[in-house]
Amino acid sequence: MSNTYTDYENKIAITVPERYIDVKTGESYSVSPKIVDQIEYHAENSTLNHLVFAALHFYLNPRPSVNGGAGEILRQLADIKSILEHGVYQFKPAAQQRSNKEETDAVKLLNIKDVEDILEAFGG
Repeated sequence: MSNTYTDYENKIAITVPERYIDVKTGESYSVSPKIVDQIEYHAENSTLNHLVFAALHFYLNPRPSVNGGAGEILRQLADIKSILEHGVYQFKPAAQQRSNKEETDAVKLLNIKDVEDILEAFGG
């Protein structure tokens, strides 16, 4: 069963089904109560258009993983592995952004045994 939420001031209506398909992955998900609560709130406060555009902006322009995420952690562990193997490490300038290719290359350099060895070397 689907529900329709309307922002009469901005002439916007949204019909929310019980399940939706993520167009990036093709997987089907049920709509969470938190999403429904947010849609109801914004429909009542005439800000439904802002919610929709903010969600689209976040969906189409995801934030890059800066100092976070599994890729960043694995890249840092690959740097530590390099230090342990070579004894020398050259710092890259902080302003230089790392590409996704560099992060996946760092991930390919490590296997789970390497991660365990690095953690054991630092008492983890």
